[in-house]
Amino acid sequence: QMEEDDKDSNQRQQDSEGNEGSYRSFVVVGTAYCYPDEDEPSRGRILLIQCSLRGEISVLSRKATQVTEVQVRGGVYSICPFYNGTILATINSKMRLCKLICGGPGMNGSFDLKIDGAGHHGHILSLSVKSLANRDGHTESKKQEQIAIVGDLVRSISVVKYYPEYGTLEEVSRDFNQNWTSAIEMLNENTYLGGENFYNLFVLRRNPTATSEEVRCRLDTIGLFNLGEMVNKFMSGSLVIPNSQTSNSSTVSASTNNTANASSEGNVISLGRKPTVKIGSQTLYATIDGSIGSILGLDVYSAAFLSALERAMSRVITPVGNLKHEEFRAFRRQRRQQASKGFVDGDFIESFIDLDRKTMDLIVQEMNKDGDWDVDSPNESIDDGADVEMKGRTDCTKRTLIVCDVIAMVEEISMLH
Repeated sequence: QMEEDDKDSNQRQQDSEGNEGSYRSFVVVGTAYCYPDEDEPSRGRILLIQCSLRGEISVLSRKATQVTEVQVRGGVYSICPFYNGTILATINSKMRLCKLICGGPGMNGSFDLKIDGAGHHGHILSLSVKSLANRDGHTESKKQEQIAIVGDLVRSISVVKYYPEYGTLEEVSRDFNQNWTSAIEMLNENTYLGGENFYNLFVLRRNPTATSEEVRCRLDTIGLFNLGEMVNKFMSGSLVIPNSQTSNSSTVSASTNNTANASSEGNVISLGRKPTVKIGSQTLYATIDGSIGSILGLDVYSAAFLSALERAMSRVITPVGNLKHEEFRAFRRQRRQQASKGFVDGDFIESFIDLDRKTMDLIVQEMNKDGDWDVDSPNESIDDGADVEMKGRTDCTKRTLIVCDVIAMVEEISMLH
């Protein structure tokens, strides 16, 4: 009899000999029956579909066959792979765990989907669910927390943990702000990205090691940003072809112009080094207006440098219609408005290259006057959530920027998306 811990990107099953290199892939589809007299669907199905070749080695000869299905009480809004070959599905206000069961010997036996446990209840409308299972670079272990995040249409994001020994799903943390969530993504185990219907982005951080129970069960807001478009999809990935230099958690460096190595004058020296950008999480998003964008997690040094550049540009450049940049990117909803934090506007800072030389000089002078671009250690760990605690230099040596330093840094970040 085949083991139940099938491993699938949506669902992958081990063969009867336990060979972990042999998998069978399936596509899992959630559906709903929509009746005119119902506000929310009362019936739905989860379908398991297999794509196979018709005896020929050609993509055009593939055939999609439904393997099995399971009836559920409600519409299936979202499905994601979970740990140990299971999947999570959000069904109206509930979240359920499904397992793939093999009813016959070998890889040719019949399959069946089974809903395991009582699931998790308590949401208004469970619009989306995400986990880190089966992600590239993410390995599973027995001691690892089996967690997922759920995006509620009204009640923002919550974290749900699965306890295999009890077969239960329990909520361990949540965001108590009322965000009308439209899309969610896990940047890492404790940092989560969300989009909401007032065209904003927000980043939350979980504190699982805190001593206080009140802190552990609350998600802290560490990032706010007004995108100007409503996001309806997040996914891990990049638009750049991956290679040895642009892979996840990579370092990208390039030689600067020789003029960047200015000579020392007293206690003031130029930057005089190659620009280095370390990348953490890489997330793509799509909006209801049809645009596609990228969100990158930056290391402390890069985030401090680019944040200082953003502030300097907003002070120097006269905005169109006299609309200040910080006001445009402020987190806005019907009843509250907060300043943007934890994000750097990539489109704005990359426009630095298109400016005339005189304006560039004024911006660089403003950055040197600010001084917050120069942090103590440029090799700090990567911050996937984009929230950065920046500390200025404490020694008596003051470094100063020139235009070529800033151009080189902006060119580096522009090549990563």
